[in-house]
Amino acid sequence: MVSDADFRNPHLLRDEDSRNSLRGITEMCSAFGANLPRDEEEQAEGLKAIIARIGEDVRQGILVLGDVFSETEKINRLYKSRIGQGRLKLQLFSLTTGESHPPHAHGNLLSCQVVLEGRARIREFSLLNRLEGERLEIQEHPVQYLEPGQGVYTLQFRNNIHWQEGLSDETVLLNINWQGFLPNSPLADRYSVHGRCFIDFSRAENIGGEGHYIVPEVMSRDDAHIG
Repeated sequence: MVSDADFRNPHLLRDEDSRNSLRGITEMCSAFGANLPRDEEEQAEGLKAIIARIGEDVRQGILVLGDVFSETEKINRLYKSRIGQGRLKLQLFSLTTGESHPPHAHGNLLSCQVVLEGRARIREFSLLNRLEGERLEIQEHPVQYLEPGQGVYTLQFRNNIHWQEGLSDETVLLNINWQGFLPNSPLADRYSVHGRCFIDFSRAENIGGEGHYIVPEVMSRDDAHIG
């Protein structure tokens, strides 16, 4: 059961219908976290169902944003709460045309991102191996172009690394993450606090095969956007 005290920034949703939509989505996310499956395929199915629920509310005009771009922050929290050993967080993540969030990998975290307004380009990579010397072996997936109501998800190995870019002046994604539920994840030992590490794709080494790279890890607490 979600608590009203754990919600933030209700003014970022247009009306009561939108706030009720968010509450229903949050309850679905909370139930998923409380009964998180250990099998990665089952996790993927659960995340797809959440994305589908959000997408339906967006397409039907039930989940509508207020004036997010009047805010000074790029990331605005909507909800955060503990669930057992982990925590659930929902936040809005805004981008303008050509603005991107640096490519980063996640540890001990599952997530999904759904476009609520505008358009976004998403590059995704799966984590194949951790190598000596703070390097990751990764496999790139086809680039995705997302419209409102469409989304992507992150697992511990599949789609573990992503890189988001805004394709319109007012692009807003709903970012949902579950952190702390998977202590045996491949990056949990170094990145358990923030659940992420950045990668330096400018030094990516193609090791044969399309989209097959080795990239350096860049341990950082800087969550800044880049143009």
